[in-house]
Amino acid sequence: MRAQNPTRPSQRRAATLLFLCGLAQLAIQTFAQAPTPPPVQSFQGCVQPSPTDKTVLIVSTENACAKLTGKFKAAGISGRQVELKGVLTPYASATAPASIKVDSVVTVGKPCSDVCSLQPPHTRGLGHGGESPGKEGGTPGAVPTPPPPPQ
Repeated sequence: MRAQNPTRPSQRRAATLLFLCGLAQLAIQTFAQAPTPPPVQSFQGCVQPSPTDKTVLIVSTENACAKLTGKFKAAGISGRQVELKGVLTPYASATAPASIKVDSVVTVGKPCSDVCSLQPPHTRGLGHGGESPGKEGGTPGAVPTPPPPPQ
């Protein structure tokens, strides 16, 4: 003999409906939470064209080296100390350098010549062969001993 299921079809439908409502509510809460935008920060530094691509401007600050993006007049700030407000996007990879999306240029100051490298920290840019410091051979900074004079 087969055991009879003690729940009625209407109870099963109610349980299924309750379960689906719970899932729907969870999905709404998950997707309704919009991520907060990154904060606008103030930066001061020297703006110069990139040594490798003259169409790209780089700002060199005490704590950052970043590519400038956004809407601004490049001719007015290139080669000058500037204070600007924008959103910093840190290094994502060796191919995606740090960048600052400029919201506004606050001040343009005196001429400057500081320029930094957009290479991420701790890279030498030596190619793809796995080259690393010290692989060249020898001891860095060591001076070879001169040969003895002929007798």
